Amino acid sequence: MSNRAEQKLLYDLHENPPARRAVVYALQWLVFTLANSAVVPLVVGQALGLDQAGIAGLAQRTLFFTGLASLLQVLFGHGLPIMEGPSGMWWGVFITLAALAPGLGKPLAVLRTDLELGVLVAGVVLVLVGSGRLVGSALSLFTPAVTGSVLVLLGLQLSGTFVRGMLGVGEEGGGASLRAALLSVIVVAVVLWTSLKGRPFTRSIAVLIGIAVGWLLALPMGLAPGVPWSVSGVFALPRLFAWGTPTFDAGIVLTSVMTGLLVLSNLVASILAMERTIGQKVPRQAYNRGVALTGVADIMAGVGATVGFVPFSAGAALVGMTRVASRMPFILFALGMVVLGLLPPVGAFLSSIPVPVGYSVLLVSFCQMVGFGLRDYLRLQLDNRDLYIIGITLLFGTGAMMLPAGALAGMPALARYLLGNGFLTGMLLCILLEHVFLPAKYFGARTGAEEKKGSELNR
Repeated sequence: MSNRAEQKLLYDLHENPPARRAVVYALQWLVFTLANSAVVPLVVGQALGLDQAGIAGLAQRTLFFTGLASLLQVLFGHGLPIMEGPSGMWWGVFITLAALAPGLGKPLAVLRTDLELGVLVAGVVLVLVGSGRLVGSALSLFTPAVTGSVLVLLGLQLSGTFVRGMLGVGEEGGGASLRAALLSVIVVAVVLWTSLKGRPFTRSIAVLIGIAVGWLLALPMGLAPGVPWSVSGVFALPRLFAWGTPTFDAGIVLTSVMTGLLVLSNLVASILAMERTIGQKVPRQAYNRGVALTGVADIMAGVGATVGFVPFSAGAALVGMTRVASRMPFILFALGMVVLGLLPPVGAFLSSIPVPVGYSVLLVSFCQMVGFGLRDYLRLQLDNRDLYIIGITLLFGTGAMMLPAGALAGMPALARYLLGNGFLTGMLLCILLEHVFLPAKYFGARTGAEEKKGSELNR
């Protein structure tokens, strides 16, 4: 029996459905991608101190470059229908650095230009990794202990930001808002119920449903900002370096490069998931091209002043539900995203998502990331070595998050960024413990799951 028969695909990668069906499938991709990325510009923009017009511009650029990056990947990269979008790891780092900036004496306007250069440099590194066929070597740094610890630490570091946003702290004069808290509880309940009890496609757009319900409820509660329709024209090209001329900060560049390398595991996982969904093996060259094109996407993100990109592993889930792997609808979807990114009113509309709604859906979404981290721990033997590595990483990383604002004032800027950023501190410390101070070769062999992963990534 052929792979296609086993998967029961309606349309294979190289088959084109009729025009009407292709348009419907493209709209399905569009809705699915918007559900996974529409709220990110709002939350990141607010964290970076942007006004509503600035958030609208960020939303417009995010749509444009999401479509362009997806189009480049399917045509010249890994060649699979996997959408590129704002990475949860990337926007988590953006929000984390924004929260740290005041304590480090860095204005948010400067942080934004630092991030432009940081994401751009990370993109260049990924292009070099993909072009030099170094994907396996780069990924070998990120063992289950490292990736698990990073995801858990990032969740802990972002938890305070999520809860403050859900409670509306600062929205009504500085304190928490009972209306915002009630709205957030309802949105979380809607997203959870839809995710757990809905039909397959309904589950895949649970975030979009949560946003819609929350937005409608926010209107009578007085929590929905107006849509800034007074935009400059109906059509406009995205503004490049919208936050200003890029500036250099060693800590931001280091954080960005490490983040770029870390999300490589997402890319590999996305391709592996799509392989299993369509029943076809992807050649190793496709992995290298995919990494290089994700690097190009990050370069575009730096130039376009947006969050860094990564292929969404959820793309395989949508193909599995619809049984449509054809590239044609995906190409139409990518072109549609580019067109939406050329329409400022669309960005203005997305910028008016109520803030508590945005933070609520992201809190639920990030539960899965923390869950992925815990699953990575379960792939370990959890012997004394593993427990020491995980324990030291989590305790020191969490402790770094709790340092008072002025505790690191007398230290060099790079040290302040490292020790003030529990996520980055934990990641670097875990890598050192895993590969330098407590290497596995001196304490026993890797688990079977790790060996299988290593063979898949390095084939």
